[in-house]
Amino acid sequence: MGVGVLIVRFGMALHSLRQGDETALLTLPLGAVLPGLLIVALLAMPPAHTVEGVLMRLGTAIHLLLILALPPLALHLALGLPVVFLVVELFQTRVPARIRGPLTRVVLA
Repeated sequence: MGVGVLIVRFGMALHSLRQGDETALLTLPLGAVLPGLLIVALLAMPPAHTVEGVLMRLGTAIHLLLILALPPLALHLALGLPVVFLVVELFQTRVPARIRGPLTRVVLA
């Protein structure tokens, strides 16, 4: 899915360049290539030893995919990246175990 989003972003940049607007092409390295490389790096890391680590990696990968897919909101999403870690931490520490267990199994299954 991430590769498809990258292809679409490259296509949009080329289309904008043909129309005379080079902004999309100039923002492509930081707006699309870097998040794509970060997703690859997250997925290539050795397995996490805790459920919290797995959830943080999964949340970060999804967040980076949103940054790729929604260019107009990319800056706001990038600034909100620490929220992923806060949500996972609150989920692991504040949600009762009887609710947390089934939800974790659904997400990681």
